Amino acid sequence: MRKPLLFLPGPMQVPEQVRIAGDRPLFNHRSQQLLELLAKLESGCRPLFGTTGDVMFLASSGTGAMESAVVNLTSPGEEVIVVVGGTFAARWADIAKAYGLSVREVEADWRRGATLAQVEGALKGWPNARVIFHTWSESSTGVLNDMGEIGKLIRSQNKILVADAVSGLAVSPMSMDAWAIDAVVVGSQKGLMVSPGLGVVAIGPRAWQKSEQSKTPRFYFDWKKLKGNVPFTPALSLLLELDGALDFIQTQGMDKIFARRAQVADRIRELVRRSGMEVYALKPGNGITGVIPPKGFDMAALRRRLENDFGIQIAGGLGKVKDLMFRIGHVGHVTDEELDYFIHSFERCLTA
Repeated sequence: MRKPLLFLPGPMQVPEQVRIAGDRPLFNHRSQQLLELLAKLESGCRPLFGTTGDVMFLASSGTGAMESAVVNLTSPGEEVIVVVGGTFAARWADIAKAYGLSVREVEADWRRGATLAQVEGALKGWPNARVIFHTWSESSTGVLNDMGEIGKLIRSQNKILVADAVSGLAVSPMSMDAWAIDAVVVGSQKGLMVSPGLGVVAIGPRAWQKSEQSKTPRFYFDWKKLKGNVPFTPALSLLLELDGALDFIQTQGMDKIFARRAQVADRIRELVRRSGMEVYALKPGNGITGVIPPKGFDMAALRRRLENDFGIQIAGGLGKVKDLMFRIGHVGHVTDEELDYFIHSFERCLTA
């Protein structure tokens, strides 16, 4: 079977040195050795989040990390605000409703993202809401939301801001503390360049204070159990992969990693535009390019041919834009050879 070349919003190729790191021998997860590994990983992740707070690791997908934030920061019946600008932003609302919360949704423009005025209006309209769930990098659209001013506004009202950075961390620069974000959730299979299955959560001091007041039932996702401890079997191979990924990032330097992500994004978007197509996101990040083809274009046929003839996988649209666009993912490590091959193959599909 031919190994596929992944240009998906996640997962993407795991770099060789990261894969090799994950193949290291397993060891007792209830040991000082694991505690030392977790401390190293936490230290390595903090600069990517832009925080001095705690970073913890879950054997879960990014959705599990999201659910952990909901259950640790709320109480049954509590009113919360969810900013919805895409399919994955709506997932915050779905999780919150599943736990019996009173969810107030702010409908943002899916192409532009949320505005400060929209969030300000929501805070005035629902003054009892103490927690606001927002999405920094929307995986269904490619939009990268502006968080700094929104974070400062929410902080000025002594409320808690939680951000989904699943497809943004290690792809675009993040400044969690400077943007006044109290908790950030991430999945491993995108910018972190690790196989799927590891959730990462960054937790600031105000989020810890709120979690002490939360009465939502929780067991596996109880942050307090995870702090400085290993209460459950960890995803050890994925933690070893993450160790390799952080070594890769530190060797390259964060500035060089972000510059490379931006360079790849620019080349993909240049390809889209010269192919007579439109980039969906009006405020895109570095990791995902939503593409609007001309009316009548057969998106399914393009995806089939890319995969069948060239071994390349891209993604379809989701939610209300499912029939409007497709998505090219470049959230992780892409070599020049892979990028050139993708561009050549994409153009072949359009001209043959």
